Amino acid sequence: MSLPGVLGIGLKTIPSSPSYLQADSVLSASWKQRLGPTGFKIGVCWQGNPQGSIDQGRSFALQSLAGVAALPGARLISLQMTHGLDQIAALPAGLKVETLGDDFDTGPDAFLDSAAVMANLDLVITCDTSIAHLAGALGVPVWVALKHVPDWRWMLERTDSPWYPSMKLYRQTARGDWAGVFARIARDVDELTRQARD
Repeated sequence: MSLPGVLGIGLKTIPSSPSYLQADSVLSASWKQRLGPTGFKIGVCWQGNPQGSIDQGRSFALQSLAGVAALPGARLISLQMTHGLDQIAALPAGLKVETLGDDFDTGPDAFLDSAAVMANLDLVITCDTSIAHLAGALGVPVWVALKHVPDWRWMLERTDSPWYPSMKLYRQTARGDWAGVFARIARDVDELTRQARD
């Protein structure tokens, strides 16, 4: 963690590029066909591993995305693995989240399918998990919902990330206030979907 200090790297000199990872082209083409061409495709990830202390307050309820799901043309596509999948079955009528099948990221190499799916999405909305970092590394548009006092990497008050040019940060203005975060996210997704329809 002291390497940036040794190299003299600060916030204004962090080496960054639109992306430094690429999804496998064959997998991307396969997932493009499986996902189909319709709708404004939004990958969603709402929960980290609940066993770690870092997870305290960082995960949000899937139902928080109801306002986004209600927007015309919006398709929510689950990027969630393992934890939190039970919330999909408990969603109220009218809140649909698509799943990607039993073969999604079940191979020996982690995140290959996740990266290939992301390459075909219009947007990723996630809490502070590995999905946020993967999307940022791929240069995919990604919006991260952050708790009031987040992990140090996200710093304070910024709405962007110096490490990931394609990322936008949505912070709680008060501890536990996910409603405010997702009201802002729904408003901004609405603007994006309107632009996509025009």
